[in-house]
Amino acid sequence: MRKSFALLMAAILVLSLGLAGCGKRTMDNVVKDLQGVQKSLKSYQSKAMMVVQQPQSTTKYYIETWYQAPNLYRIALGNEQKEINQVIVRNEEGIFVVNPQLKKSFRFRGDWAEEHGGHVYLYHAMIDRIIKSQDKKFSAKEGAVVIEMPMMPENPIISKQQVLLDDRKLYPKQMILLNKDEQPVVTVNYESFETGMSFNKDAFTPEAAMAMGKDKGAVPVTAGKTDFGAIEPTYLPKDFTFKEIKEQEGAIYLIYQDGKGKALTIVERRPAPGVAVLPESEVHDLYGIPAVVTGAGDVKTMYWTARGVEFSMTASLPVQEMAKIAQSTMGMTGK
Repeated sequence: MRKSFALLMAAILVLSLGLAGCGKRTMDNVVKDLQGVQKSLKSYQSKAMMVVQQPQSTTKYYIETWYQAPNLYRIALGNEQKEINQVIVRNEEGIFVVNPQLKKSFRFRGDWAEEHGGHVYLYHAMIDRIIKSQDKKFSAKEGAVVIEMPMMPENPIISKQQVLLDDRKLYPKQMILLNKDEQPVVTVNYESFETGMSFNKDAFTPEAAMAMGKDKGAVPVTAGKTDFGAIEPTYLPKDFTFKEIKEQEGAIYLIYQDGKGKALTIVERRPAPGVAVLPESEVHDLYGIPAVVTGAGDVKTMYWTARGVEFSMTASLPVQEMAKIAQSTMGMTGK
């Protein structure tokens, strides 16, 4: 009897140890499980707060993302009070960047989920990046797994991306973009994440995004006014210096030049309502504010909107360098 009892206890112990071992997370089983999530993911909704740390300021943004497989999404971006001021919509007709408060939108064709910042907001793009990364590192902590991978394509500001996933379902908990000094530049903390959502058929339209603006208590913006003052960037590429400022046709022009005569022009204006169609263009993420880039040749123009002002920057520079200039205007007040 005693011998049988001892054998039974030994069997239970071995079984318990085996089950514990099966539950241990490794890089291989995380990637395998993420591939399973990727195949079964039909829809999701997430809410998060994003903190962007600039040399002169720290800004907080609210993010609400809706996704419907295979390629419909709506990313609503707001302030710390969760008031939506810009929305990125992708549907069968293309991509729309909508400013519901200003009743202005940009429309163009293409996608941005992988190369130009969509992985910061879109869970399916995030896990696709994890699966494809050839140089990722894995670690585990209580209730979570951590994946660290280099930023691709290479970025002059961000050197690596760190993703914190729930260790049970591998849903997102936190995403951090780190600079070369291992300091966080962008931190996204997820408040909620749900799958199996059912969205209305018109949820992914620019009209629905435009309706998200809160007219009550809003300060009206008049196109053509330059009451905001000149908003100057705090970063300029090497050898570029200020040349002149001028005001004409309801806009402020800031002109910079390098030693070889190459120009960089920033135009600032109060936007008029309407839709701007930009067929040859891409969306680039300024971390909390989407930018649209046009131009197939060496000279490109970047458009973005912040605090009721529409900016455009034209220069013969790499897009990442233009993004760095644009980001340096965030939080700056007009002079």
